[in-house]
Amino acid sequence: MNLLIFIAALSASVLAFELASSIQIAFSGFGRHNRLDGIQFESGAQPPYRRSILSALVVAIAPNRFDPESAKDKADVISQLRRAGYPYSTPGAFYAASMQIFIRYLVIGAGLAGALVTLEMPIAAAPVAAVFIFLGLRRPYVNLKQVAKKRAEALRNNMLIGLSVLGSLLNAGVGVQEALRRAANVGGPFCNLMGLLVARMGVEGFEDSIHTTRAHLPDSKDIEAQLFLRDVEDFFRTNRPLLSSVQALRDAVHRSVVEDTEARAALVRQRSGLFGILAVLGLVFSIIAPFLGSF
Repeated sequence: MNLLIFIAALSASVLAFELASSIQIAFSGFGRHNRLDGIQFESGAQPPYRRSILSALVVAIAPNRFDPESAKDKADVISQLRRAGYPYSTPGAFYAASMQIFIRYLVIGAGLAGALVTLEMPIAAAPVAAVFIFLGLRRPYVNLKQVAKKRAEALRNNMLIGLSVLGSLLNAGVGVQEALRRAANVGGPFCNLMGLLVARMGVEGFEDSIHTTRAHLPDSKDIEAQLFLRDVEDFFRTNRPLLSSVQALRDAVHRSVVEDTEARAALVRQRSGLFGILAVLGLVFSIIAPFLGSF
């Protein structure tokens, strides 16, 4: 009982301190800034906003999970940020957002666990809290993978446009590097990769540029994107003609896009047919339901 009283008093004091600090920040004109500004990123500059007590406790308890300087999965996070198209500007921003998500799930899990204890169901409190803690730890990484998946789908559609523009420029006699630069102006995930490739060629060798561009692919198993980078690499390494490779790859991407569209259309027809059957069954049941009550 004394332990519960101590925890309740500590929670009340932390809540009172946070409320007072929030009021002070709001009246001082800082309230319109983002909460993520209170996290120190890799630049080393000390931000003008402090962490909350709960955030500081989370970082102190699990620095390998939320501290950008000592996180064990930092290399994997950087790779995922590249593949997702940098939804967070820095790894520090990702860890700050992941910490806020974890705190949100932690508070919800603690509230539900407390409600279960109040309802005299203490056996279910611990599993419920554990589930929410696990979800809070995994949710940021799941969101990042979902963003990368959506970017991979957008890249496939944009690849057809980018390869068509690139093939037209090469057919008109434009140089490969200049054609890549002009095609990048179209915009989109694939065209942005071509722009990245051209930009990196200006500061490093073509092999390092290819490696950097390959690291930014949203799906490393995308065969068409890997073939395109290999064809570009073969051109700069062995002077292999690029126009024929781009045209063949454009036709392959076109067939792939058509097949994916047909598959989605077939799925829509299948689901619409199923919903139609369920609607008919519901209509029949609504007609015969009044007569069933008389038996």
